[in-house]
Amino acid sequence: MKLVWPVLALVLIPAVSFGQQMILEKPQRGSEEISEYYNPEDVRLFMIGMAIAVIALFLYLARDIILRKKSDYEKKDFDSKKNRDYEKYHSEWNRDDEDYFGEKKSKESQEFRKMMQDSALPNYYGVLGIPMEATQEEIKAKFRQLAKEYHPDKSKDEKSAEKFAEINKAYEVLSDEEVRKDYDKYFKASFG
Repeated sequence: MKLVWPVLALVLIPAVSFGQQMILEKPQRGSEEISEYYNPEDVRLFMIGMAIAVIALFLYLARDIILRKKSDYEKKDFDSKKNRDYEKYHSEWNRDDEDYFGEKKSKESQEFRKMMQDSALPNYYGVLGIPMEATQEEIKAKFRQLAKEYHPDKSKDEKSAEKFAEINKAYEVLSDEEVRKDYDKYFKASFG
């Protein structure tokens, strides 16, 4: 590795100085042919020097890849090396230590659990006036209907802002499939 820098210097410095020398030693303008301005042999030598410099630079930059030794795993022929998609999506590294700490709980799930323990879990199905088996389209339609009815700008009732916030929270929970699943677990445990 320590030998690469001197080799690069030996190749690059003469090539660059030779190129500058070619530019400085231009003869007077006369004919348009390149052979009158530059000696073709000098141009050829300059291009060879530049090619050697590029190859030397490439070898220097790729030295880690070229000199790397294969590990024992890489030397053996495992099925997992053939199918990288399976390894990518089923790797133990992606599980975030669920085996040791249990499944990660979402913020909403923790919130529902705390409300259930305090007997304060709201009935979001009752707030929207829909059955537990309601589809996403039914939830959305009912939310829009109630939002028009209880919007603080349209309703003159003083409690419409509170009711509207409650409707928004119910829709936020029930419209998200994952959050709804978490809510349903605690809702069934609380209300049966």
